[in-house]
Amino acid sequence: MRVKTMKPKQLAWIAAATLSTGLLISCGGSDNTTSERPTPPVTPTAPSEPSVKIFEQSTAPDKLSDWHFVISDGKKLSLNKNVVPYDLNTPLFSDYSFKLRALYVPPGKQITYKADGSIEFPIGSAMMKTFYYPKATGTDAAYQAVARQTQTVQGDSIDLATNVLVETRVLVLQPNGTWSGLPYLWDADQKEAKLKIGGADVKLELVGAAGANEKFVYGVPNAQSCQQCHATQSAGGQGILPIGPKPRNLNKSYAYSASLTKNQLVYWDELKLLSGFPGIANVPANADWRDTTQTVEARAKAYLDVNCAHCHSSRGAAFQTGLMLDINTVGTTSPSTSQWGVCKKPLAYGGPGAPYMYGIEPGQADASLLLYRISHTTTGDVMPVIGRHVNHTEGNALVKDWINQLTLPSCH
Repeated sequence: MRVKTMKPKQLAWIAAATLSTGLLISCGGSDNTTSERPTPPVTPTAPSEPSVKIFEQSTAPDKLSDWHFVISDGKKLSLNKNVVPYDLNTPLFSDYSFKLRALYVPPGKQITYKADGSIEFPIGSAMMKTFYYPKATGTDAAYQAVARQTQTVQGDSIDLATNVLVETRVLVLQPNGTWSGLPYLWDADQKEAKLKIGGADVKLELVGAAGANEKFVYGVPNAQSCQQCHATQSAGGQGILPIGPKPRNLNKSYAYSASLTKNQLVYWDELKLLSGFPGIANVPANADWRDTTQTVEARAKAYLDVNCAHCHSSRGAAFQTGLMLDINTVGTTSPSTSQWGVCKKPLAYGGPGAPYMYGIEPGQADASLLLYRISHTTTGDVMPVIGRHVNHTEGNALVKDWINQLTLPSCH
């Protein structure tokens, strides 16, 4: 039998037809053009993060989550991607609470750096500060046990397996150019915080690594209390301003993540959040009160500046006392050392009597009213007058060392 030999073109056509048929079969297709083709698999996408929403004071929501500043599932609190965390060289002492500070600037707007060392925020900006503590094991179920520690942690989130949230304070710059302050108290499940215009009391038990535990009632301030500390430019009589975010307090490195640590002001400038930035070499920096490589004087001045000068300054609510404890006044001799308390008798405080006759008795901290008032918590004696219910042992020790090192003439 004679076998017919196919030409190369015939073989190629048969191979192509066979391949096409195979592909159609393998794909479930046929020569029926009305058959449905398989739908490609859809890759699930994560839900988009809601944008921050700014409210006026009169319409402030009852729930913190409505602002979208922070997100908490009860296991972890995180900042919205458009919210930037920050820290201060020396923070205000608040009963050993840890704080996650953050700011929000509306898209396309900038913070203005000014030559006098202040900064101005655009309308619609917001600052939020979440107060929390490391968890601990206490002795009384009626009190939330928390660790007595000094904060060193930074970052943009809080692990709620090891920490407990107490409150978040929100400052918002209103359309009329005034700041409004709103306190939010966290629920027991740590998933939501509710607006508490009238403030709240929270029973806490500080548990230290050594020594006796200390029970106290933590005070979430009412909205009106903001006036007492934040009216820093009007002697307590008019609008309020943020206290901490000054260049001298912000000029420090921050660990934004495991792979990103950068000077905060430089980072803000890179994010286009800051206008008029003169370069980090031209920005002053307060000392970190914990940094023992710096002088006791520098650390004490920074501590007093943050903890006292919002009232004890030429424009603060306590200006009438004549005691100025801001960074530019403490330590100066002109016009007089009495302006920062040296051999100065109090004008608005009766005091406990001898030996406490002067604000600062050089070389004698234990006879100085300044140390007396910051180391007592009884009504009428405690300083600052709000926001502190326990003594700051480490801070008081620093101020004591500083007064004892002063070599100015004796008051007697």
